[in-house]
Amino acid sequence: MPIDALSEATLTGRADLHMHTNVSDGIATVQQMLDHAEHRTDLDVVAITDHDCLDASLWAYEHRHRYRFDIIPGLEVTSRDGHILALWVTRPIPRGMSLVETVAAIHEQGGLAIMAHPLEPTIDFRAFWRYLLKPAVLIESGINAIEIFNAGAITPGGNWLAAQHFRDAGIPLVGNSDAHRPEDIGSGYTRFRGKTAADLRASLVNGWTAAEGESWPITTYFILLHTAIQWKRNKYSRARLQSTPPTLL
Repeated sequence: MPIDALSEATLTGRADLHMHTNVSDGIATVQQMLDHAEHRTDLDVVAITDHDCLDASLWAYEHRHRYRFDIIPGLEVTSRDGHILALWVTRPIPRGMSLVETVAAIHEQGGLAIMAHPLEPTIDFRAFWRYLLKPAVLIESGINAIEIFNAGAITPGGNWLAAQHFRDAGIPLVGNSDAHRPEDIGSGYTRFRGKTAADLRASLVNGWTAAEGESWPITTYFILLHTAIQWKRNKYSRARLQSTPPTLL
């Protein structure tokens, strides 16, 4: 949703609502991620959003009193139509549902749904093509916001394309880091009115947001490559399901 220069000056809060721990495909524990955010960023609100898993996010939420910033529980849901950030949810959201079904499931918990990297073809080419040709599909789904800046986006010009494509969509737009290691937290962020999680939610509902940030350094991709390959290889294998979960601390 467009914001004029005067109102944009009121967007004093910063939130990073998309990051991963070693419970999914990140390389650090949830405590390491939060400690970095605490001491090395100026973020006001964060959310741990592991792929289809709430374990680390719920740990963070339960220990939110330890940190100066607000923490929102959530996860990144793998739908049939792309990845969706489910925020303010505390129960699992089934993977593999349609966009509309996934958004409805998030709303049933009182959560908000954000479409993650909708125009990143390396994530889901079919979804990329669908939203490029028919952006109204996202609006009609009941999605609450669209991530137009993702610091980890691989495709050159992808963030620019998303910003141009959805700038007049009449829906709140956000930016996030998609951090998979502590050093990249806050590389992408959402500006909003206020400083708290409650302020952020009000800003998302009313469209008082702006997306900003800088892309990951090229070294991050090389560091994460091995982890990503290994995680995807074991993601839904029987061996992983029977193994000891990664430590949260």
